Amino acid sequence: MFPETPELSVSIPAKTELLKMLVELTNHIAVRNFFPASESRKIALAVDEAITNVIKHSYKESSDAEIKLDFFCSNEGMKIKIEFSGIPPQLSEAMVNLEKMIKAKKKGGLGVALIRRIMDSVEYSTIKDTNYLEMIKWKKSS
Repeated sequence: MFPETPELSVSIPAKTELLKMLVELTNHIAVRNFFPASESRKIALAVDEAITNVIKHSYKESSDAEIKLDFFCSNEGMKIKIEFSGIPPQLSEAMVNLEKMIKAKKKGGLGVALIRRIMDSVEYSTIKDTNYLEMIKWKKSS
C-alpha cells in the first residue's frame, strides 16, 4: 500500500521558527500527490499541530533536539511518520468535544483531537526511547 522507503525524509532541529517551512513542505507534497488543495492544507495543519506538540511537550522547547519526518506517498494516500525522542506523549483515549472546548474558550488540549479529526489514522508508539507518530490520510474516491 505504501512504499517501504519514504519519498522524502527530513530531519530538523526542534525549533518553532521552522514550523512554517514544514507546513509549506507538507502542503506541497500533498498537492503534488493529487490531494485537493483544501485537503492538502488540512494535512499540513495536522503536521503543524503534531510538531508543535513535540516541541512543547516532548522536548519542553529545547531546540537542541531533532525531529525526523518521513513522507510516504501512494495512489491510495499519504503516510507521514514523525520520529522524536524526549518525553513520550501522554494521550487520553477519550474523544475531545471540540465544539464544547471552543465555546468554553479552553486553550490547549485541542492539537491531538484536531489531528485525529483531520487524518484517517493516527498512531503513537514508543520503541527503545524513540517516539513515533504515524498519520495516514486516504484519498477520497470520486
